[in-house]
Amino acid sequence: MKRSTRGKIINIKYFYFVVPLFVIFILAPFCLSAEDPAKYPSKPITLIVPVAPGGMFDSVCRKLADLAGSMMGQAIVVVNKPGGGQIIGTAAIAAAAPDGYTIGVATFAPLAVTPHTRAVPYKTKDDFTYIMSYGKMTMFFCVHSESRWKTFKEFVEEARRSPNKLTYSTVGTMGAQHIFMEYIFSKEKVKVTHVPYDAAEIVTNLMGGHVDSGFAVLLPWVQGGKLRALAIQEEKRVEAIPDVPIFSDLGYGDEVKAPLWIGFCGPKGLDSRILNKLNDVFKKCSEDPTFKELCVKWSIVPSYKDPESFRTIIHKDYDVQRNMLKELGFIK
Repeated sequence: MKRSTRGKIINIKYFYFVVPLFVIFILAPFCLSAEDPAKYPSKPITLIVPVAPGGMFDSVCRKLADLAGSMMGQAIVVVNKPGGGQIIGTAAIAAAAPDGYTIGVATFAPLAVTPHTRAVPYKTKDDFTYIMSYGKMTMFFCVHSESRWKTFKEFVEEARRSPNKLTYSTVGTMGAQHIFMEYIFSKEKVKVTHVPYDAAEIVTNLMGGHVDSGFAVLLPWVQGGKLRALAIQEEKRVEAIPDVPIFSDLGYGDEVKAPLWIGFCGPKGLDSRILNKLNDVFKKCSEDPTFKELCVKWSIVPSYKDPESFRTIIHKDYDVQRNMLKELGFIK
């Protein structure tokens, strides 16, 4: 009995000695890796860009990354993760640790459109912390400058007389631009044949007369007199061409005002102090003259939105795109 009791006492002492050591051993790496958000950043930050190097998104993001890195005293390293219609890169942002050291680019298609048309490994409304938007892409519905159509109404009326005879081009089937124009044509109850091209091919084929119209970022060619804009997807008329109506001016409703935004996001759970610092720094960088010059080159309209405003816009556009797709019969 004495031996048994003594053994129990030893076992209890062993338990109270070993278990705390075990807990400390397990938790130590996490405790040591935790960082005071007030000292953020203390090491380089990864910025995921969900498209291939080169082109509009990549160039503009690299410029902001350079400016912000200099301001914060830590490099912001751009990592391109293209593929899957930007789903691969966007999913990588959602899956990252919420420590502020992996953030990425938030764009319209993978967040507002694609989740309604195919399975994606993230939830737009739940899996991200939205940092800020820095710009928007204004879409122009254009025809050749010497075409017979002077207004969008004239184009629609001819389409009504000749179903599926006229053509229009966007950068891809089931992309945001394609869905938008199908929605507009559905409101008019007309049939216009969609011809997908990449951005450069749209201009080439419009100029060559291979398609009747195109819907894309086409302001430089409008200003250069090569193309004629008949309508614009924007919240208000464009100062450079004030006589061209936006689609809501033509009676299609406020839901067609939304331009294609571009911004930054991180995974859900980002500490508010880190979020505020990233927002403040990127906001200041988006006001830099060299950044604004680059926006002009790529036909991006600088448009800052704070975290809450950006989140609200994304959630709204997510719902608007779902409703459009349902109305068009693209999803159930």
